[in-house]
Amino acid sequence: MLRSKWWSGSSWLMQRHMLAPFCRGIFGKKSPGSHSKVLGHENNDIYEMQIHNIKPECMIDYQELVPEQMIVLDNREDIPIKLIGSWTTSIGPVRDQAVHMWCYDSYKTMAEAKQKLSTDKEWLSLRKSRSSMLVSRSNQVLMAFTYWKPQFDHLSDKIFELRSYTLRPGTLIEWGQAWEAGIRYRGADEAVAGWFSQIGKIHQVHHLWGMPLCMCLVFLL
Repeated sequence: MLRSKWWSGSSWLMQRHMLAPFCRGIFGKKSPGSHSKVLGHENNDIYEMQIHNIKPECMIDYQELVPEQMIVLDNREDIPIKLIGSWTTSIGPVRDQAVHMWCYDSYKTMAEAKQKLSTDKEWLSLRKSRSSMLVSRSNQVLMAFTYWKPQFDHLSDKIFELRSYTLRPGTLIEWGQAWEAGIRYRGADEAVAGWFSQIGKIHQVHHLWGMPLCMCLVFLL
């Protein structure tokens, strides 16, 4: 655990289980107002990060059942939802864990998708089958930083690190300004995406980095 005047943080090393292509830009003109207006991008995309903590004895069954069904959901035209990617955790506070990232084009669309899924028999059947495999699950609604263009292309043969930081209240804009200047010093191929929380655990930031698999094999043994 790292601490500073701004934040405390931790990181997870993750293997890509599947990754749906997504290359929508997030650059936009800043305007005064709330954090979402100052730091978020103009197209108002909303992200939902879902975390599933899985029973160790169910990990194989989970990987056989859930990813396939999520791809099916992603391909359905009647549900306004986009799968960004799904990963399993190799190093982190919880080893038997899956992280799923979804995208909606607005809060209204997210509400519409949730409403449709709440009565969808196929989805409810999956949830019932999945529930017996989980210890716990949580979610968080996020927005992408305007200065950090997502890089979801050309990510084959990579492993990912998700760094999560809990900020002191009132320092999010200061954090964003510092990283807007500092991200240029990281490798262009490493910086995948950056988000800040809107609903769920607030005052939180997530950075997703991608690294060549050969650099990280030692961690996966």
